[in-house]
Amino acid sequence: MYIPWLLSLFTCLCEAFTASQQVVKPPPFWLHSDDDPHPKRPGHRTPVAELYHKRYSEQTFIGSHDAAAVRTKENISGNQYFNVSVQLEAGVRLIQAQGHRDLINGTDEIRLCHFNCALMDGGSLHDHLRSIKAFLDANPHEVVTLLFVNTGPPLSHWFKAYYDTGLDLMSYIPPVYKRYGNMRISDWPTIAEMVASNKRLVTFLSSGAHEDIVPFLLPEFDYVFETDFINDAPDQYSCVPNRPWWIRGYIPDRLSLVNHFLYAQFLGFRYPNATFANTTNSAGFHVGELGEHAVRCRELYERRPNFFLVDFFQEGDVFEVEHGMNAF
Repeated sequence: MYIPWLLSLFTCLCEAFTASQQVVKPPPFWLHSDDDPHPKRPGHRTPVAELYHKRYSEQTFIGSHDAAAVRTKENISGNQYFNVSVQLEAGVRLIQAQGHRDLINGTDEIRLCHFNCALMDGGSLHDHLRSIKAFLDANPHEVVTLLFVNTGPPLSHWFKAYYDTGLDLMSYIPPVYKRYGNMRISDWPTIAEMVASNKRLVTFLSSGAHEDIVPFLLPEFDYVFETDFINDAPDQYSCVPNRPWWIRGYIPDRLSLVNHFLYAQFLGFRYPNATFANTTNSAGFHVGELGEHAVRCRELYERRPNFFLVDFFQEGDVFEVEHGMNAF
């Protein structure tokens, strides 16, 4: 029963230690007055109208890393300051989370936890999907992508959550002959086509997917490659494919996910680095800034990177970077 409290205390000490190493030490957000609110309210995405008739695979989207792990005064180990509904309204179009078995209550419900449900429980998958469904219903011209790290729940439990919320009917299903790693950049439909068919949700599972059984839950690494996600310093952001392991050494003709979030460390433990989030998510072109990372990846891939996964999305200029990628 003391684990969440101890984790919050530990993370608080970590934040204090990290801040103490800097010349400028901003006060923690819970000490700000109402006249100086923190975190700042999210900005808004500016869509590029011309891309509506371009392929889903030909544009850049901002994604929220561990979207359900919301940082609060009671638990500051989260990766975001705002819930999924706010993220979507602001313009985040890739929502990433971890799915865990409900070991505490022993139910079939999937919990969206961060590492361990005793440390950070972001709620049930059903509630998460209801928020996604509400947004899609209210915004009939928008397309959303979900990426789940599957830590163990069986495929039947994932399917049930989609079926119960009606999102199975809104989920995009690739053609049979394009499954199992055969989907190329040029094979994806346009946003306009996805809207016309009302198949406006794309879901990837990191493991446990089986397209013959549930065709709308796509095995992530048959469709997407990722860059390294362990970044402890601003000069470590890479554009080189890291996962799946068998595509290392070349740029495959598939969707790209670029991990751009920074960790801090304390006594060997990693935790989200909120102290430098404004710089990490900046549209600037200095080492460690999202703008520089985006340009570098675009040059390497010779096309737009598809997803940038960030912590504390409202900090910095993430939507400015997205717009810059899509406008040229």
